[in-house]
Amino acid sequence: MTASNGKSRAHTFLVVSSLTTVFLFSGTVFGWGALSSMLQREGYYDWLCDAPDPNHPCEQQLQALNNAFTLATTFVSLTAFANGWLVDTFGPMKVTILAGAMSCVGLMGIALTRAIPGTKSEAEQGFDVFLWSLLLVAVGGSMTMFIGYQAPFVIPSHFTLLIEVNSCLFDAGTIIFPILKLLYDAGVPFAAFFWTYTVLGFISYSLYAVSWAMNMKELNDIRAAASGDTDLAGSSAAAPERQRPLEQRGMLSQMASWEFAAIFIYSIIQVPRANMYMGSVELVNRKMAEAEGIGKDTVAGVSTITGFIIPFGFLAVPLIELCVHRLGTIPTVQVTTLLGVVYNLMQLIPKLYLQLATVCVFAAWRAFLYSTISAFNGETFGVKTMGRIMGLCFVFSGLTNMITGPLVNAAVDSQNFTALLVEALCVCIPLPIIFQLLQWKRSRESHPARTPLTRSRAPSSLTAGTPQHKDILDPMGGMSITRARSLTWPSEPIEEAATTAGTDTMTSMAEI
Repeated sequence: MTASNGKSRAHTFLVVSSLTTVFLFSGTVFGWGALSSMLQREGYYDWLCDAPDPNHPCEQQLQALNNAFTLATTFVSLTAFANGWLVDTFGPMKVTILAGAMSCVGLMGIALTRAIPGTKSEAEQGFDVFLWSLLLVAVGGSMTMFIGYQAPFVIPSHFTLLIEVNSCLFDAGTIIFPILKLLYDAGVPFAAFFWTYTVLGFISYSLYAVSWAMNMKELNDIRAAASGDTDLAGSSAAAPERQRPLEQRGMLSQMASWEFAAIFIYSIIQVPRANMYMGSVELVNRKMAEAEGIGKDTVAGVSTITGFIIPFGFLAVPLIELCVHRLGTIPTVQVTTLLGVVYNLMQLIPKLYLQLATVCVFAAWRAFLYSTISAFNGETFGVKTMGRIMGLCFVFSGLTNMITGPLVNAAVDSQNFTALLVEALCVCIPLPIIFQLLQWKRSRESHPARTPLTRSRAPSSLTAGTPQHKDILDPMGGMSITRARSLTWPSEPIEEAATTAGTDTMTSMAEI
């Protein structure tokens, strides 16, 4: 009982530290609007202006700030595969230490730019302390997100819930800088909260690393089972790779599968759509306001509300849970596609106030999008390669995202966004077809690990009175995340899932 309670506490510690660190540090750089406003008032890059004015930044200063943000977000995309490879290869504990060092050094560097007068002259001479610090914060945050994807594998009975919350908290983290700006407007010095943020980062990442140290043995056992390296895997280790379950194959074999092709195409289409909305929504709303004769102050108010609504996409987590557990992963992907079509159609209606409802649908869709991509990859490809698979999807999504820039610029030049919105709708047409074909392919296969989520079977006399879970290990030792239930977490003891896993594995071996 003592060992069981200890493992349960270790799981709880990991979940709390993981979700807290992801929220505080993974996606903060994307809350750029509030940070940029503070940077302008603090005089960052004002040496580029002929007559620096904190209230009226010159075009060169704004361009330099925008370039810093563009470079930081580009690094997030381009380093995605490397970050996934690091997590897959060295494990989350070691990468947590690296991510924490990068994030804390980056935050400290931003704080130092206010404390050390020479940083401005150094920037003029070519070494930009602020820019390099921002890049460290961005890449460290990206690593933190990939580390967070590993925690659900330790508690597979709650896999979908944890991976959905992890994805949504990455989005919710964009509200950190708007909150800091409220404090800044209230009179808190700029350097003060960045020093505080640095200390908070050191504490959070230290606790996160400790929580992983307490759970690494269990994660390594799960990885070994998923790859067929243990006795639990039976004869699958000796079987040809093409005959093994997909999660037990090597990465190259996984990349040759229909599953990878489907989620890869889905990612490189949908992720740029999400980014294009966030980058063009104010332009589209402004055009609507002009047509309706609505003033600039109203447009600014709508833009402010829009910026605060998007980070609250995590409120859609219960709906995502319901869809995944009642319908299955692939039908949830189809629901996600439908939501993306709905918000796009709403944007085509030229009514400014309707766009407040549109952004609510968009926020829910964005939460669905990143949650379903993560859940699909984790369920399909397993713990050993999920980081690299996710990295590939995000790297090529970033490259595809570069196409949206010229499209938005063309819409701005023509003063007509209808064609842009229609194009965003048209690129979604193949997606339902692709995943319906994948669903038919899976329905013809006999792998139980690939069946959608369904309710548990009625309890037998041996388990009467005990809360029921789906099997979390298939007969060959590979994880079957699609069979996990998480609707009752955290009211059930977390450790119960691990105990059930061991019992179900022994039962499966006896059946073999």
